[in-house]
Amino acid sequence: MSKVLFLLMALFMFDISYAANPIVERPIYSEGDYWVYAGDEKEVKLTFVREEENRYIFEKGGTQVVKDFNLVTIKDKIGGYPGPITKFPLTVGKWWDYEFEVEDTLTKKEPARIAKYAVESYEQITVPAGTFWAFKITFTIVGKKFGHTLKSGDYWYAPEVKNIIKSSSKGELFELKQYKVK
Repeated sequence: MSKVLFLLMALFMFDISYAANPIVERPIYSEGDYWVYAGDEKEVKLTFVREEENRYIFEKGGTQVVKDFNLVTIKDKIGGYPGPITKFPLTVGKWWDYEFEVEDTLTKKEPARIAKYAVESYEQITVPAGTFWAFKITFTIVGKKFGHTLKSGDYWYAPEVKNIIKSSSKGELFELKQYKVK
């Protein structure tokens, strides 16, 4: 009986230590690494091509996609994208804000917004590609003037996969279906 209790305690302690608060640096990719995401009846494949200067170069549907080291598509920064959904190194409890402006199509004014991000937990999550330990990152976009919530959602970044494995916002869900990393 004491051996069984010892084994159970050892397994429980291992599980807790693994789920403890890791610190994860930005990913290092290899040429040919890829991720296939599925959601809303469409599928998207993202393939790593190379790293240059301070950015990653990916290919998606025959088009080059350039991302910074926080996995933000660089052209989106210019177009008012609400900031980095990851900000390395990642650890539970980390948070960051990103202020940006968007153009109102009616008034042509550019109201300010604030995107607030928080790494809430490190948890196991299952997607079609498998079960992984992942950082759950929540975001809320609020209007700067009145502070009302305009959009919110969640992302899960899995260090083993070196990418986001699930995103959920406004009823839209994208999940990792298949991947290959070296």
